[in-house]
Amino acid sequence: MEKNNVIKFTSILSVAIFVISFSMVDPISYVLAHNFNSDDSSYFLGLDKRTKIELELAEKNYPLNITLSMDHSDNAARLVYDIYYADDDIVEDSDFIKRYNKEVSSSNSTTFALVVADLLDEVLRGYADALVIDTDLTNMSNLALLDELQNLTKQSNSTNFSSNSSDNTEGEKSEQAKLFSTNNSIFNYADYETAKALLVEIKDIFNKHLKSPSDNAINSQSENAISKLEKDMEKLSNLINKNNGSPAEVMKLVHLQIHPSLQTAFGLQTKTNMDGQMNMDGQMNMDG
Repeated sequence: MEKNNVIKFTSILSVAIFVISFSMVDPISYVLAHNFNSDDSSYFLGLDKRTKIELELAEKNYPLNITLSMDHSDNAARLVYDIYYADDDIVEDSDFIKRYNKEVSSSNSTTFALVVADLLDEVLRGYADALVIDTDLTNMSNLALLDELQNLTKQSNSTNFSSNSSDNTEGEKSEQAKLFSTNNSIFNYADYETAKALLVEIKDIFNKHLKSPSDNAINSQSENAISKLEKDMEKLSNLINKNNGSPAEVMKLVHLQIHPSLQTAFGLQTKTNMDGQMNMDGQMNMDG
């Protein structure tokens, strides 16, 4: 009986540490994140890609799965509203068409690299929503706690934190366990469909605009970064499409591999950094 009480206390303490730790990093979430400098063009094109994806998914599911079709239709309607009012100068349809044609015809590889970065964030958000994970996977500063949380998960492997515990249903699996589990169930399938479709769109953008950019003087470092980027994005697609990688693994892949490659290959700049010391590998050089 005493042993059970100790296990329960350890479990409760682990949850407390998890919640408190994540609440402590919120104030610096945007300092350590890969928050790239975007522009109006990349924002507009990103909304355009997402809108088309939701419209296609709504049509794909109709009429076989009307619930999913409605979910995607709602998302599309919201995105259509956002993109139409993204520019204050757009007051009627003809204005929107002019803006649309301008962005599609004049964007360069840097713009499309920013679009990819934006869509990658949407993939992470969609995947987290699909698994019902509250942790912000787009927030790079949350990576600092992953090792500590993983150790807690291993220590609690025989308790109700275990992803394989017979008396712990999938719906009751803790946030901590979900982050490191490779067998999470999909709860919100519309979000999962969107995340997978975004990955297809990202690959298409890469092949058309980034794999062999004509508007940049590519050096050997950029070539290596582009080659690595292609491999890592393929790995990301496999992890999410097969749902056989943990959210922590997916998060690390995007922030520690894919984002730095985008920076190196296309010269993306971050909005904020600490004392101007964020380097091209996405790592922070801090005194002490």
